[in-house]
Amino acid sequence: GGAELVETLINEGIITSKDIVNTAFRKRGLEIFQCMIDEPEYWQQYARDNSMQTNSEEKVWQYFFEKNEWIFGYGLDYRFKQVLQREVHLSEAELDGSNTVIGDYLLGDKFFTTFVELKKPSTKLFASGGNRSKSWHLSNDLIHSVSQILEQKASGLVRLDKPMYINGEPVAQKAYDSKVILIIGSWSELSNAKTTQEL
Repeated sequence: GGAELVETLINEGIITSKDIVNTAFRKRGLEIFQCMIDEPEYWQQYARDNSMQTNSEEKVWQYFFEKNEWIFGYGLDYRFKQVLQREVHLSEAELDGSNTVIGDYLLGDKFFTTFVELKKPSTKLFASGGNRSKSWHLSNDLIHSVSQILEQKASGLVRLDKPMYINGEPVAQKAYDSKVILIIGSWSELSNAKTTQEL
């Protein structure tokens, strides 16, 4: 009776055919996400499937999140966030183009901005060995990534305090103590670390 139930919901205006298409698209996106997490080389297949000419796993993840930007809107204060700019330049550069702070994404909801930095799922969260009192020993990659996203926020707040334009359009969103999102590592490493701590 599934088809009849769906037909009834559509006829009563509870759901639309667009809702069904969106749900199917998001379900497929989550399946791809799971493959990219579980299969270390799957990102290369995803790049080929989408005609991407790149050898960078991070670039492929950027593309995936750009195609599935709805992911950033879930669980983030329930506000939909869209990608305002990919690889956003957040500080002034030297004359030769060096020393600029570049974020992976500048997101925006209706009013405010969010800075996003992406790292690979294989990026280690913990270093080998433990700290005192059974505390976790964080990896240099994680510490550097946190420092990096905080610098992006600091530079971005200064930059976005002035009128900014993306593709000729003014950025309406403000950067008032913007949130930051760091996507790094894999949940499996957290689970394994917790098990090790318990032992």
